[in-house]
Amino acid sequence: MNKQAVEERRIVISIGGGHATGVGAIAVELQNTFKNLFNSINIRVINLDKMIEGDVKSYNNGDYDFDNILNLVYEKHAITSQNDVIQHDYEDPIDLIIVCGCYALYDKRINAISQLKVFLDSDADKRLISLIKKNKVDTNEQLAQLITEYMDHLRPEMQQYIEPTRVFADLIIPSTNENLGRAILVDGIVKTIEETRSQMGEANNANSKVRPRLWDFEAETMDLEKDRYYDLS
Repeated sequence: MNKQAVEERRIVISIGGGHATGVGAIAVELQNTFKNLFNSINIRVINLDKMIEGDVKSYNNGDYDFDNILNLVYEKHAITSQNDVIQHDYEDPIDLIIVCGCYALYDKRINAISQLKVFLDSDADKRLISLIKKNKVDTNEQLAQLITEYMDHLRPEMQQYIEPTRVFADLIIPSTNENLGRAILVDGIVKTIEETRSQMGEANNANSKVRPRLWDFEAETMDLEKDRYYDLS
């Protein structure tokens, strides 16, 4: 099997967003959804927020080993040379890989191989409230410590490193319209899986017209809330 064949088998979806915006939870929901819809495809979730390097956080991109993360994306079909790959027993030709985390859209190499890049948008107040709930803060001391970490580290990290990755997203989902955004995301990935299978000659009718990917519609826009428009390009 050559490298091109490997590329055709892999679908990479990258989901980024700020702290406590639920990127990991959405990735798991998508994983379960597609296990039910397509019971034979290979589905993996790579959660960057669970792969922070070292014992002390730097609150920047240095907390992540992107070389290792990229290797994990290629893991199932590990390329050993320009034209060779490690052989596997393929039960299904498609690998769906969901890369998620605050820095999921940070690395240019991962962005380059992602068929869809998503950013979960949320305002600062909601992220702080979500952090308080996530950390189960129930004392004044715990609250003071969390607010100090947020003001001194998390907020600057968001502004300097995470928020700028928003421009790489194909789809931006505001927290006020998460349900609509998830439905569009699921629909788009389903179309990609169908398209990939058809291109590989696995469709029941090889001459049937394949539905285009949702984010390929250049004229498609979503009016998710007043004065906020998101192009699916």
